[in-house]
Amino acid sequence: MTIPAFARTAVDCLALRPDERFLMICDDPLVEAGLAVADAAIARGASALITVLPLAARPLSEPSRGILSAIPETDAVLLWLQRMWTEEVQWRRSIYDLCAETGARIAFGGAMDQGILANEMSADYTSIRERTLAFAAALEPAQSIRVTGRSGTDLTVAVAGRDWKLDDGLVDQPGQFANLPAGEVFIAPLETEANGVLVVDCSLSLGDPDLTMVDEPVHIHFEAGRVVAVEGGRSAAAFRELITQPGADVIAELGIGTNEKARMQGNVMTDEKVLGSIHAAVGYNLGSYGGINDSPVHCDCCVADADVYADGKLLIEKGRLVN
Repeated sequence: MTIPAFARTAVDCLALRPDERFLMICDDPLVEAGLAVADAAIARGASALITVLPLAARPLSEPSRGILSAIPETDAVLLWLQRMWTEEVQWRRSIYDLCAETGARIAFGGAMDQGILANEMSADYTSIRERTLAFAAALEPAQSIRVTGRSGTDLTVAVAGRDWKLDDGLVDQPGQFANLPAGEVFIAPLETEANGVLVVDCSLSLGDPDLTMVDEPVHIHFEAGRVVAVEGGRSAAAFRELITQPGADVIAELGIGTNEKARMQGNVMTDEKVLGSIHAAVGYNLGSYGGINDSPVHCDCCVADADVYADGKLLIEKGRLVN
């Protein structure tokens, strides 16, 4: 039996050990991929259970009894979905919360397809981890971060007292949550200390597949941590409507991509990982983000070919650490 690279990578990232119990949750279009990961888990010496979510039952509002009973008996969970609904955000969070309570390690991938399996999930994750760790170590002492981009981005955020988080693909601690595919270092900036303009020239996670790749650059102006103006076309109008929800206009995250095989394609799961890109988000940043702002919204805004300055010094130039 030949196990594909993406499946080996998945069980490696979940640090699956012999005699552990693995749960694969996927939807109908990803059954073959889910079975391949289950095979990789079994080859590792673990036991494996796969749960398939039928599209006819979507969107889901709460986990099924089968999932609720399986997670407490599970050491590691992989949730991969091809079809995504904004109505399922709370459903996913309830699964994450249950894993945190029971100690199950969990990784999530959304809008997954064969291209992601062949590219982002088949990258060299040893290199991704080394690069992510190097970026975080270099950024950690900084009090202020400035990002600039080819389309006019010039945004400064304060990060004093906040920790840089690693999304390097390694999910080896009880109750830990991470994304797969992976490849970024991120932080929750101080919610009242973002100033300047973010020019989104790639994608926005608006929840509308027709508006994910921006129709024209979206200029988002920040003052004292909040969005004060939005300029652009249809994507800008949709973003402007999105941030009318409670807490949605507050700076939430700044992230830097570290996956050399990630592609900018209108899927936040890959776009925010692109080496050389940055992304900023507004809205929710509680929990693993390390912030204090609650909101029903977490909208990522991706910028290509960006430079990162730490306390005024150029540190990362289009994905390359500057000595």
